[in-house]
Amino acid sequence: MSPHAAVAHVRHTVAARLERAGAGIGPDAFVACIGGAGAISALLLFVALRRPIVLLVGPVVALVAWRVALGLIDRAHMRRVADAMPGVALMLGSAVAAGLSLRQAIVRAARDTPDPLGVHLRAVSAELELGARVDDALGRLHERLPDPDLGLLVTAILVQRRTGGDLARALRDMSSRLEERRRLAREVRGATAQARATAWMVAALPLLGAALAESASPGLIARSLGHGVGLVILVVSVSLQVAGVVMIRRIAAVDA
Repeated sequence: MSPHAAVAHVRHTVAARLERAGAGIGPDAFVACIGGAGAISALLLFVALRRPIVLLVGPVVALVAWRVALGLIDRAHMRRVADAMPGVALMLGSAVAAGLSLRQAIVRAARDTPDPLGVHLRAVSAELELGARVDDALGRLHERLPDPDLGLLVTAILVQRRTGGDLARALRDMSSRLEERRRLAREVRGATAQARATAWMVAALPLLGAALAESASPGLIARSLGHGVGLVILVVSVSLQVAGVVMIRRIAAVDA
């Protein structure tokens, strides 16, 4: 693959991920923000330490910011999918209760479900219209979209189809359960917001302290980190800060 084709592929992939997550930013602006974060970080370190080698920090910061930002975008996409799951389960249950077959119910739900989940359901609908089996189409949907709520829905449908039972009632009950689960997840995220804010404060306070110390005594950081012991202390402190942020965010993590 040529460099131009590789860049075009990356740009297309980023644009698709931004669009499906509902981010109000284009791929070019996204790349500019990531590059700007790396450039600003390298510039600040160069001003503080006066060593050209610290400019290498810029690409590292940009790479980390790229991965973190795309991870947040993907999680936002999965959250939007999960938020739409109760409504999809209710639509399927109501359609089956009205006398439609499961195949017809999926086609109707695909037409009425908003994006991003609607895109995936329309792909399933297209497979069904081409003659695919419902079980196979739903299985491929779960492979493309590994959402836990979707897995529960697909499993419930497959079990009901194989063992019999009131599929419409099962789907409506699942809609209520999923809606309750989403409500509880939102409440828990609100309750743990302070812990997540603390994680960012833990990371920001040392940087603010260093900036204040440098403004009070210009050249202090360069003198402190201009030798081996200072650099070792910097690496150890940064590692501890990152570990602290990760631990706090894991403690406050909520499985939606």
